[in-house]
Amino acid sequence: MSPTPSPPTGGSTKRKTPIPETSTPSASASASTNPNTDEDGFTKVPTKEERRKMRKLSKHRPSFQFNVNEFRYGKKIGIAHVRDLVLYIVAEGNKPSWIQIEHKAFITHTVLLFVPGLLPSHLGLDQIPTVSCMPFSTVPTPTTTGSGSSTDPLPPARVPIIPKLFTYACPTRAPGDDRKLHSVLNSLLMSPIPDGLKKQKEKEAKQLAEAATSSDLPPFLYLLTPHQMLDNDYPIPSYISPSDTPVIPGLDLSTLPARGSTTSMSNGNVRNKGNRRDDPWLEIPRADGPPEDGKWPVLAMDCEMVLSEDGQELARVSILDYESGENIFDELVKPPKEIIDYRTQWSGITPEKISSATHTLSSIQSALQRIITPHTILLGHSLECDLIALRIKHPLCIDTALIYKHPRGPPFKAGLKWLAQRWLKRDIQQSDKGHDSEEDARTCLDLLRMKMTYGPDFGNTMENMEPIFERFNRNKPIRTSAFIDYSNPRTSLGAKATTAIRCTTDDEIVDKLLENVEGHDLVFGRMMELANVQGWNDRGIASDQFSPSDLDTSLSRFSGRLSRLHDSLPSNTALVLVNGHSNPLPMLKLTAKRQNWERLMKTLGGADNIPKDQRWMTEDERELERVTGEAREGMAFFCVKS
Repeated sequence: MSPTPSPPTGGSTKRKTPIPETSTPSASASASTNPNTDEDGFTKVPTKEERRKMRKLSKHRPSFQFNVNEFRYGKKIGIAHVRDLVLYIVAEGNKPSWIQIEHKAFITHTVLLFVPGLLPSHLGLDQIPTVSCMPFSTVPTPTTTGSGSSTDPLPPARVPIIPKLFTYACPTRAPGDDRKLHSVLNSLLMSPIPDGLKKQKEKEAKQLAEAATSSDLPPFLYLLTPHQMLDNDYPIPSYISPSDTPVIPGLDLSTLPARGSTTSMSNGNVRNKGNRRDDPWLEIPRADGPPEDGKWPVLAMDCEMVLSEDGQELARVSILDYESGENIFDELVKPPKEIIDYRTQWSGITPEKISSATHTLSSIQSALQRIITPHTILLGHSLECDLIALRIKHPLCIDTALIYKHPRGPPFKAGLKWLAQRWLKRDIQQSDKGHDSEEDARTCLDLLRMKMTYGPDFGNTMENMEPIFERFNRNKPIRTSAFIDYSNPRTSLGAKATTAIRCTTDDEIVDKLLENVEGHDLVFGRMMELANVQGWNDRGIASDQFSPSDLDTSLSRFSGRLSRLHDSLPSNTALVLVNGHSNPLPMLKLTAKRQNWERLMKTLGGADNIPKDQRWMTEDERELERVTGEAREGMAFFCVKS
């Protein structure tokens, strides 16, 4: 690649010299309009004092410059490199070698913009620049064919603001492996904790482990707070108020060890789970104080579900006692509506089993009311699903899907099968006859025992990572941050940001970015319209058809939003734009095919009974690796507002 000469940056009267291939290309372009020209086209003559100030500002104008030598040997910039660059700008992190910032101290604010769905083709470029590792020009140039006598047609450039703001783009590589794309958002907003803090955390973890093993207290340390229950769609008793403190009647919370952070995330809404009927709820009464005998029973619970025309239906309930390990309750439940899917491969429920059921939802609630007291602590994996199926509201809950954190961080939850393999060295859910609710409940029980034995940091694969916003809060002086996204900030990576705002449209994202940029050192925002219009979500697995006119309209709107954002930013604000990855739909389709193949192999007992079009072949494996590699290709753009 031969970089073209960069236009003057920052409104400077000096023009940069043409850059040879071995030099450092400028990442940003200057504004296309003359700030000294008024709306009538007349040139305003600055005063002597204004000219002096302009020269001083121009002399110290920050700018980004790529260090091309760092790209020569095929090094691909990852999302973590972009994150570290932001840390370097905002919180004096380690200086990156692949990009230089002239006059970094004069950067006043930083805007980090995540725009999934933006592709090279939308800029009038082919896919070749992102496959390369070298920074590439954002201005489309004709490519000659092998004969050199004609040019290949390029897609039209539909985001005209990009080449106006950014002279060059940097190819990036999304996190993942040969067959999987990992979370770009987590890589962008989660960073390793410093070594000093790591040692401090290890010391605290050891103290907590000693306190946990020496204490006769029940596992209060792992109880969900009302806020965490609300965030994870738990049905909440009417007498519980939102709080960050767990509900433990009659207990002085100061006697407990300091609580570790429990992952909090949202999986939608209670009304989207269970079935559509308005069955009566059982609310466990409030406890006015501690139990008379001082015992807080812990019961591990798991339910199996089937499907009726109303949705998910309760079919089996298994409850184990934590102290004895015995199965104290195991009953089948007959749904009120005809079952249309027994989900045997997951539930283990068959027509023969359910035919012997005598319990209804109402009778199960009556039976459980005699077992679950106001002082009972319920334990389960994604326990909210079981409580919704049972129509039970209870304040004392422990969820192994939350006290054990997913390696990729929130909003992901680790599966029970994976946790059993990773921490208990046990294989569960292996039977081709479906899951066993008793086995799952016992696994939850043993996972809690491991936490009680080794302390709250046991099984925390994210213990050496932290949100960048938390690092800003620890910086001296504190660096302020704003998290502006579609997700609920309190249940996502923005929980530690100085300001966290939930939006519903890209226009609102831009509005909130501009409202908050001057009051914060870093402002993060995510635009989702381009990804949504192209079906880059669960819908995309079934259908990747979208209207080209809708995409053109969305690209035009995005160009306008980015232009408005840049024009309204304060002077000397760094703007970093990341698209994260390319089209994931081919990868998602093949992943779904492979998962379906694995399920059919278990349920049908071999490949002979599986239709040919549903078999997973060697060529499918190779194709999955190819499209995953393509999906991991991305772009990053850097400039400073003059």
